[in-house]
Amino acid sequence: MTTQRYQPARLRSIGLGIAIFVVLLLALCSLSQGVKWAGTVLLFIPDRLGLVRTVKPGEVLDIAMDQSPTQVTFARAGLYQVYTSDYDLLVISDELARSDAPPWVTVTRAEGGTQVEGTYIQRGLLPIDTPHVSGRPVLEFEIAEPGAYILDYPTRGATMSLAPDYATGQEGVIYGAIAVQILILALPFGLVLFRREQRIRERLRAKRRQSVEQFEKLRALARGLDSGEDLP
Repeated sequence: MTTQRYQPARLRSIGLGIAIFVVLLLALCSLSQGVKWAGTVLLFIPDRLGLVRTVKPGEVLDIAMDQSPTQVTFARAGLYQVYTSDYDLLVISDELARSDAPPWVTVTRAEGGTQVEGTYIQRGLLPIDTPHVSGRPVLEFEIAEPGAYILDYPTRGATMSLAPDYATGQEGVIYGAIAVQILILALPFGLVLFRREQRIRERLRAKRRQSVEQFEKLRALARGLDSGEDLP
């Protein structure tokens, strides 16, 4: 009886395994950004044609939450979304939204003290979200007039970002543009697969014809042999 000696794994195999694990981990961690960048790429042409509008990097306001309150200036009126990638804030926002609690961020106009009403965004990450900020939107509010506003929120070691919302009310146009471009991109692959399927069917038909011809020849040969045996 022979015993097999233990062979330790080679350093090359160990290094390759670690490299694959790191690549998979990075891909998983950047999945959310990949989804948003994919939507941005598909909206590049519609944005240039004026069909939709996308968020530009200069329109994003990044706010460190280590100090509160903070004064920010909105250059334009309209809808704005609060983005965050902090796990605790994401969980807290979901729980507050389910309990119909007031938003954890209050927005007040610097002149006059008029408070802006905010609403929770109860959805996951979508391709229409801007990739110029990390995380996903959790709150939305509408700025009626541009100018200076005071943001009050619980302090913590995290960052939130404010970005204009150009997608609300334009979802049909946006998803229609994305669907059209996906169809255009998929058309060449569809033609290649269709032609490949045609070639396969032609080969099968040719083989079927050959089989039928061979069968007819064998049957004719068999009939000739049978008729020869009946001769006196």
